[in-house]
Amino acid sequence: MAKHFSEYEKQIIKLNMLKEGKKLFEKYGIKKTSIDKIVESVGIAKGSFYTFYESKESMAYDLILDIEVKMHDEEMKNLHSFLQKFEYPEALKYTVWKSLNYMDEEPLLHVLNNPQLLNEIWSKMNENERQRGICQDQSRVQDFVEIAKKKGYKLTESSSVFNAALLSFFMIYINQSMVGESGDNALEFMMKAAFDKLFIKD
Repeated sequence: MAKHFSEYEKQIIKLNMLKEGKKLFEKYGIKKTSIDKIVESVGIAKGSFYTFYESKESMAYDLILDIEVKMHDEEMKNLHSFLQKFEYPEALKYTVWKSLNYMDEEPLLHVLNNPQLLNEIWSKMNENERQRGICQDQSRVQDFVEIAKKKGYKLTESSSVFNAALLSFFMIYINQSMVGESGDNALEFMMKAAFDKLFIKD
């Protein structure tokens, strides 16, 4: 039976769960990490886990979304910095490229390149969790578009096309070993071509 926790205790326990869960997911993978391992590392009863998450997949998704929030905060800082030297499409290219390098520091993000595992995670999300992910993607794209407008550029395609392009660059980046040693140059070329086409002077 789950113990009753105060709101303060819940905050502390959830932070510990996320910290320990991240370590376990990165070490063993999501499939091989059991809820038993997570609660043991945190020091709570198994029943208490469900006070916070419906499944370990929900927890993994929460971690991924938190990582994406931190990554986007860095993106905004980098974009403003690059805009001091470059026009918007070029500044965006350097910004996204830097974000791709950020992926190397966060192995959990590579889940997004495993369709089977991603479908398993998505199938166990409740509607609120799914909506959070959708809203984060929309917010990221909107932030880029708003800054473009301030710099005198407009998006020539729908925001969903722009978002799909960003996701495609991520997919190519984490599979660059399959492309060969020229993969970085090819990806940078594609990014430049895409952003020059997606954003034009208004």
